[in-house]
Amino acid sequence: MAQKGIIKNTTTADISAENLAAVFYAMLGKSGIVKAFNNLACTKLTDNSVQLDSGVYSLKGFMLHVEAGTAITLNVDSGTDGQNRNDLVVAELVKNGGGTGIDTLQFRVVKGTSTSGTATDPTLTQQDVNATGTTRQEALYRIKLTGVTINVIEMVTTLIDNADTITDKLVIESGGNAADGYYRKYGNGDIEFYGQIDLNGTFNTGSTAIFERGWPVACVTVPVITMTVSMYNGTGNYNDYRATAHLSDATTGNFYGHAHCSYTASTQYYMGLHYHAKAKWK
Repeated sequence: MAQKGIIKNTTTADISAENLAAVFYAMLGKSGIVKAFNNLACTKLTDNSVQLDSGVYSLKGFMLHVEAGTAITLNVDSGTDGQNRNDLVVAELVKNGGGTGIDTLQFRVVKGTSTSGTATDPTLTQQDVNATGTTRQEALYRIKLTGVTINVIEMVTTLIDNADTITDKLVIESGGNAADGYYRKYGNGDIEFYGQIDLNGTFNTGSTAIFERGWPVACVTVPVITMTVSMYNGTGNYNDYRATAHLSDATTGNFYGHAHCSYTASTQYYMGLHYHAKAKWK
């Protein structure tokens, strides 16, 4: 099915976990611990167990919850004297487990390999469960064992402030015009600029045209710019030319450079420079 209404009245229960996960993932924009309750804080109980406090984890939009006012205990296999090991506390989704149509979504510990040297993390299965993948593991914490002792527990995932994340993705201001270029400001301080610069003249093989443009609004970092050049020969044929754009410099005030016609089968009178840039406005 190419499209599906998710928030709507219906006479059948036709909303799947995949549908809801897609919505949550679109809203949050990433996997991680969602800032709520006790943020799934992980603490050592013994050298063979750790505790996850209350909180919510989003695994590509599939939500796993330790309920408020509760905690869960995860077992850790014993370490080995004289050896080091890294284990990972993971969220694990197995879709359609055992062919029964029932997904398994749980927190568990994935055991690493013991070594006398520097320990490395175990390899996780990370299929794309928003597409056709069936199994995905994502690490929340790294448990470092030295000998039989759990020495360190460190967070390796993102703590998502859900309110800020949604605001970050919002376009809070946009504007501009064809002559000065266009812009979009985002809540997280990102800004993007885009537009087209018309270069008119007589262009043969080896010809160049200089361009310069200021940004339509202020930015506080130097924009990172991508550019392409198009040329039209008046007959709808775009295959008899080669043209490139070359940036000389970019500042927080403007950018400039030149377009170069490296080959054309006949004299041309127009090149169009198309640009897109990203920077910070705050």
